[in-house]
Amino acid sequence: MLKQLFTISLLLSPLFYFAQQTELRENVKLKNFNYDIYLQNKKDQSISKELYVIPNKGDTIKENALVKNASSEETHRGFYRMNDTEIHFIVIDLKSNKINQKIYSPNKKGSLKLIKENLDLSAYPNDLPPKFKDNKPPHPEFEGGETSLYQWVEKNIYPVLDQKYKKKDSGNAVMVLDIDPKGSASFVEIRNLSVTENIKTKLIEIIKKSPAWKTKVNGFEVSGMVFIPIEY
Repeated sequence: MLKQLFTISLLLSPLFYFAQQTELRENVKLKNFNYDIYLQNKKDQSISKELYVIPNKGDTIKENALVKNASSEETHRGFYRMNDTEIHFIVIDLKSNKINQKIYSPNKKGSLKLIKENLDLSAYPNDLPPKFKDNKPPHPEFEGGETSLYQWVEKNIYPVLDQKYKKKDSGNAVMVLDIDPKGSASFVEIRNLSVTENIKTKLIEIIKKSPAWKTKVNGFEVSGMVFIPIEY
């Protein structure tokens, strides 16, 4: 009995130590697999670290978030970014300004595997996912923000739509635009709302004359589809 208790104690001790030394940062999903990302503090005689830790079906992943030397001077800073299939870890050497990148992706069994590594880069890699804001990827922005956008829609779009489409209650129609890298908008469609070819032609011409959209957001060049709710 004592031997069994001793064995259980040995098994639980690492789990207890892990729980005491880490703090859950967030849960993420890649390829429909869920992963917990922890922040862990680690210190020895010469350096102290903050680590991003992901318990993995293979080896536990540990990547630097912050490294300080014995004088408490920051020497490295790290962050991560994700898309639907990958998580990218970036570590910046604050003395040389060189950047290291590691990319992990789940295999068929859900185990995260290192699929790419770039060392001593002079700038952020081109395949680094954009910075997220409120858990949403950045997208082109209308000059003046959402208030100005909806004022423009009210003035220019609604008059073209037949009055029978417009109601007091919000519907589920969405106008889809395509914004090119220079900020020019083009009409794609209005989803969940049938419009005549005549109205569609008018909308195409109006959208062509709309103000340019901002395509540099959070330091990244962004373009592509935007979705604007339409009340009908």
